[in-house]
Amino acid sequence: MGNILPLKIDLHVHTCYSKDATTTLKDLILYSRKRGLDGVAITDHDTIEGAQRAPETDGLILIPGIEVTTASGHILGLNVTAPIPKGLGLDEAVERIHEADGIVIAAHPSAFLKNSLRPGAFGKGARIDAIEVINSSAFPFFLSTRTNSRLAFRLKLPQTAGSDSHIPETIGWAYTMIDADPNVENIINATKKGLSVPYGKSIPWRLRLKKLWQKREM
Repeated sequence: MGNILPLKIDLHVHTCYSKDATTTLKDLILYSRKRGLDGVAITDHDTIEGAQRAPETDGLILIPGIEVTTASGHILGLNVTAPIPKGLGLDEAVERIHEADGIVIAAHPSAFLKNSLRPGAFGKGARIDAIEVINSSAFPFFLSTRTNSRLAFRLKLPQTAGSDSHIPETIGWAYTMIDADPNVENIINATKKGLSVPYGKSIPWRLRLKKLWQKREM
């Protein structure tokens, strides 16, 4: 893998197929390219419709995925093209994602005001594949990032980053650099092996407020 240039991929993005997001698929592609991303994972809440409807693109890798609301909190399933019901127990949801040839990432653990897996969930045998260490929308951002990093280190799990974008302007505020060939299968395998480095920063308040205002109008 020594000659492979790392790919810059936002591994947590919502489209208008999430009930609390406004980003169209056209916006997704436009802003992903504007941010210089090589790829983006479409991870809508409890639905794969956005990923299913995404068009083929030249030069931008679209990873099908989902953010599943389990009984214990949110997890990301990447490379998932089959629906995963909400409300399942954590172990069953993880098993279904793995059966669908996907990988499981703990979404925004330790963030306030988010339905996240709590520390106790990781000690019950759930086969989580990676930890989302950097989530641009997490609050408080720096405390959350530091806590997540420690969690990933303690559990010896790969680290990822994603914007958790719900509006077009916040796509790419966090991203994962992944050493892989530019196709979904290799990206998923490399992420699972820990060939990934998280980067990113907090979404500025003006965009947080814009998201809240648009959510209020929906």
